[in-house]
Amino acid sequence: MIGSSFVVRAATEDEPAACTDLWVAAVAARDGQAESEAVRRRAGDKFSVDRVALVVAEDQEGLVGFVLVTAPGTGGPTDPEDAAYLSLLAVAPRAQGRGIGRRLLRSAVDEAARAGHRRCVLHALDDNAPALGLYRGAGFRAVGDPFPHPLSGRPTRVWLATA
Repeated sequence: MIGSSFVVRAATEDEPAACTDLWVAAVAARDGQAESEAVRRRAGDKFSVDRVALVVAEDQEGLVGFVLVTAPGTGGPTDPEDAAYLSLLAVAPRAQGRGIGRRLLRSAVDEAARAGHRRCVLHALDDNAPALGLYRGAGFRAVGDPFPHPLSGRPTRVWLATA
């Protein structure tokens, strides 16, 4: 691979730990805070539920992003019962702006559809403008009222798309 090229592929069984590390670093960078053990534990919990897909992106330097899709019912209590849950999506700060998030999001929706889930749901912070633009561009729409994020308390909303 040269320049800004990257590949998107199904993760191997030994990659969830690296994905968790990337998630913790990305959240810390997004929020301008130190890495958090609470964020690490919450991510670990998400990797322990029924998985639909785990897709990673890598470049010549290694892992630069991932998306974790879990089974319907593994998100929040107000999520549609039939929708796969896009539980975690992260792109390393050094690799942002290269279309990796867009490719990962498309792969997540495609993998969910292949597994028989025509709808996908995710939760996004209302103040995370880059992520909201990504989700809107991929056909997701906000549904319902905001609710407090379980760790930060920041307003969060459910977003829904149909494959």
